[in-house]
Amino acid sequence: MHLHGQAGKTKVSTILWILIVAAIVYVIVKIAPVYIINYQIENLFEVNANRIETTPMGDIKADIQQKLANLNAPITMDDVTFNQNSPTSITISTEYSTAVKFVDGYKITFHFSPQATTDVQ
Repeated sequence: MHLHGQAGKTKVSTILWILIVAAIVYVIVKIAPVYIINYQIENLFEVNANRIETTPMGDIKADIQQKLANLNAPITMDDVTFNQNSPTSITISTEYSTAVKFVDGYKITFHFSPQATTDVQ
């Protein structure tokens, strides 16, 4: 009889662990795309910042605009700024927020500020 109670506790414990793991996977699946897109935007800015010396600004802006559309990014070219910090430094940057919705209308808003700075010779 003592073993029967132990088996019941094991089943409850197993179910509890499955629910915890499922909740963690759910949160990761909801949040990961937001961070992946931010990483891709940051990488896009960095690649294009490194091209500023050799590529006309119009081509860089067109490339960024096209790739933002391909990424389904939550920003447009109107949100991207190009600042000449000094005669030898340019920064490409933006700021944006993305809300991630969970069950029961609960949501978390993430704020991002991707940027890339390069020195122009």
